[in-house]
Amino acid sequence: MSAANNAGGKAVLAQNFPASWVVPAALEVLPQKVQSLLQRLGPLEGPPVISQGQSGLQALARFQNASDARAAVQTLHGFDMRSASEKQTANHEAPKESECFSLRIADDSGGPPKMARKRRVKANGIFLWPLPDSWAEKDVELLASPYGTVQRTRVEGMSSGQKGVLIDFDTSSAASSALTALNGLSLMGARLRCVMQEEPEPKKPLTSFHCYIDELAMPSLPREVEPKLDDREIFVTHLPPKASTEDGVRFLLGNFGDIDEVLLLRDMQQRPSGKAYVRFKSHSEAVKALEAIAGVSGADGVSKASWSESERALRGTRGAYGLNMLQHLQGPNGGRLQEICQAAGASSLYMELLDPVLGTLGSQHVLFAVRCGESSQAEESWKLLAEALARVHDAHVSEVRGSLVLRGFPSSWSEKGLKFVFAPFGGLSSVFIEDEEKDTIATTVSGEVRSSGRLAYVKLRNNQAMDKAVTNLHQTKVGDGDLVEECIVACHRWHSSSWSDGSFQVSIFIDQLALSRRPSEVAPGPEDRELYVRNLPLHDMTRQQLQEYFEGFGEVDVLHLISDPFAVEPLNEGYVRFKHHRDALRCIEALTPADPEEADPTDLAGTWSESERVLQRKNNCYRFNLVSELVGADGSGLEKMKAEARLKGLWILGDSLQLKDRTAPQASGRQLHFVGRCSEEADVRFFRDVLEREIEVIHKKISSRLEKRRHKELGRGVGKASAESGRGLLPPTFEWGA
Repeated sequence: MSAANNAGGKAVLAQNFPASWVVPAALEVLPQKVQSLLQRLGPLEGPPVISQGQSGLQALARFQNASDARAAVQTLHGFDMRSASEKQTANHEAPKESECFSLRIADDSGGPPKMARKRRVKANGIFLWPLPDSWAEKDVELLASPYGTVQRTRVEGMSSGQKGVLIDFDTSSAASSALTALNGLSLMGARLRCVMQEEPEPKKPLTSFHCYIDELAMPSLPREVEPKLDDREIFVTHLPPKASTEDGVRFLLGNFGDIDEVLLLRDMQQRPSGKAYVRFKSHSEAVKALEAIAGVSGADGVSKASWSESERALRGTRGAYGLNMLQHLQGPNGGRLQEICQAAGASSLYMELLDPVLGTLGSQHVLFAVRCGESSQAEESWKLLAEALARVHDAHVSEVRGSLVLRGFPSSWSEKGLKFVFAPFGGLSSVFIEDEEKDTIATTVSGEVRSSGRLAYVKLRNNQAMDKAVTNLHQTKVGDGDLVEECIVACHRWHSSSWSDGSFQVSIFIDQLALSRRPSEVAPGPEDRELYVRNLPLHDMTRQQLQEYFEGFGEVDVLHLISDPFAVEPLNEGYVRFKHHRDALRCIEALTPADPEEADPTDLAGTWSESERVLQRKNNCYRFNLVSELVGADGSGLEKMKAEARLKGLWILGDSLQLKDRTAPQASGRQLHFVGRCSEEADVRFFRDVLEREIEVIHKKISSRLEKRRHKELGRGVGKASAESGRGLLPPTFEWGA
């Protein structure tokens, strides 16, 4: 065992006792003497266990605290514990090494005391001492043979300078008879002592136990963590009996979408355990299954489902936690697994990445396998692994979420180098450097920036400077070339709504755009009940208080707060939908300043919802279908905007809009919004600009049609007036007014 492992142990092994402690008359109180000595340095977990070692009697004891064990070794090891008479007999010469008290940290894993279960009484063996100096093994056999057949004898020297002998009989009854007869017998002027031998307990047969990572207890799982938008695998428990086969699982969950893969978990007897990994063809189908599966009753209760922790772990820093989970769980060179194995008292513990069916291609899953003699050791292994997983969850919450991500810096950079780079932006409050897995690193991580195999999560002291830091550092050469090596880095926020390739999702509601050409002369329709509100006082009011404020104008159907595209916190804007048009009208009148020029730009303000009008299609007050104009008859409108905005994907989402695209992300609300899949944060600006241009073109078209419609209706009115005039119903001097 390494010194590092021994240094943390609580067990100590004591040897080289003073001769006065091991004389026959003192042996009965030897355990008490050792216990009394060691307890001066700290409390023990139990009495020491005395056994016969290779160099004489030894005592194995276990402290309650590892620090006390270390203190005992430092204090007592090598101590001269000879009595005054022994020192006088030796003419007060320095003790020999074999005469110095020996105390060292025992080869112990830190689990329950091993001495009680590692050794047992040898039923057919006795240990006899002190032997006459002139005696050999033949003499011992003559002494012991009257009590039974002697199988083996071995004479050994003792730390006291005396000789003892190990005697093995053919039967336990012979050993018992010899013990009774020889213990206390006077032989050549000495009183013999006889005890039963001890021997190591036979090793129990090892059994293999297995546990998938999703079977570990996970009370630490962060509730706020969002899956990657291409996560497709869920883990289901408490499946009903009808889902005990792969076909049964497909039949049970197939209504939610096409299933690519099913991995049924089995117990040690190869019976279905009621658990399964299920991989869907798309993320949206997996979401539907997660939302609905709680209603399925299994044999042991209501079925439960969660996103696959295995899928997250295998994605490493590209996964939902942004961390190299497997490295954190295994430790350098598997050292952490080895520590867990030793602490649990197991024989071996290792991690496997298994395919669904041996010998076939498919998604892998993280499995832990332990070999041990008792099931309790396997349970202890799973408990310690769950604790290691909890530390990964904690690191995600404390270090990753809400941070900036920096890639492309060289291996020469340390925490000091990172602090140097971010000094112009107010400095850093925390730095967390993480290794990226080589097999998941793209050739470039962003533009011209090459990955160095490491990334850093940093948090600024001033969060308001995040935009400035991203703008100034992304794809920029940094470092002074002297203290900090120069390099080009990639810098972006940690995106909770993102894909595993690093692209991320941005939602922009139509009312968040600069609707500069919106036809303002059009009055709201009688069905308009929704308002877009800005400058909501979220710092001073809770959501419930906002709801109560708007309910002062009438019954509210929905209050939707729009979230920050780069964070989970809501912005100070959203939608409020009333049950009746008249209530919405009262609210908009209250939010409209009497003199717009004197209005405070920070005051609570509102407008009629453009989203509502778009989703009304041709039934809106424009009598114009904006959706078909945006999308195009063949989808070409979306493709054009996607290309102009440099997006990997673009979707229009909202209530009543039906999408056939399985890859579409979840809607961020019922109101109409555009969802873009961006590669870089600079693309968000292009995305917004493209949307505003397209909406401006459509609004111009609407205004033009409205103008033509008014002229046409006015022309009809003039024609009607002329006809009425001809019949003498109007004065003949009628003229156009200004």
